[in-house]
Amino acid sequence: GGGGGRGPRRVVPLVTGWQLAASTCYYALFAAAPFLREAFGLSRLLVGVVVTTLTLGYTLGLFPVGAVVDGYGEKRVLVVSLLALGAGVAAVTVAPTYAALLAVAFGIGVAYAAAMPGTNRAVVRGVGRARQGVAMGVKQVGVTAGSGLAALLVVTAAPLVATWRAGFLAAGAFAGVTVAVFAVGYPSGRGSGRLDLPDLRGLS
Repeated sequence: GGGGGRGPRRVVPLVTGWQLAASTCYYALFAAAPFLREAFGLSRLLVGVVVTTLTLGYTLGLFPVGAVVDGYGEKRVLVVSLLALGAGVAAVTVAPTYAALLAVAFGIGVAYAAAMPGTNRAVVRGVGRARQGVAMGVKQVGVTAGSGLAALLVVTAAPLVATWRAGFLAAGAFAGVTVAVFAVGYPSGRGSGRLDLPDLRGLS
C-alpha cells in the first residue's frame, strides 16, 4: 500500500541525504577524468573506458540488486551500498594500476545500482500515495546535487589544499557520516525473506 506510517518527514530527508552522498561518490569518477588521465598516463580513450566500466557495473547491477532489495528490504541494501561506495572512492586514491582502477570503477557502479530500486522503494513504503510524486522529485534532487558536489570537491576545492585524491577521500568521509545517520534514523524495513529472480514476463 501507499503507507505513510513511517513518517515522510523523516523518510524523505534521510533518503535524499543518502542519494546525495551516493551520487557524490558515483559522479566523482566523472569529475576526475582529467586527473585520472594524468595520474595513470592514459589516453582519452582509456579514460572513457573507465567511465564505461563504471556505467557497465551500474547497468549490470540493477536487476540483481533490485531483487536483493525486494528480498531483504531497502534499509540493509542501502546501508551496505553506501558503505561500499565510500570504500570505493577511497580505493580509487590508492589504486596501483589501471587494471585496479577499472575493477574499483566497476565495483562503484555495482554499489550505486542500489540507488534507484532502494530509494524508490523507500518512498513508496514511507510516503502516502498523495505525496509520493513530490517525494520522488525531492529525492531525485540528490542526484543532480551530488554530481555538482562531486565536481566541487574533486575539481575545485581539493586541488586548492592538496590533490584531487583529497576530494575522493572527502566524498568517502561524507558517505561514512551519511550512512551512520541513515542506519540510525531510517525505520527497519523487511523484504520478502527470499531471493527471487526477476519475472521479466510478468513485469512486461
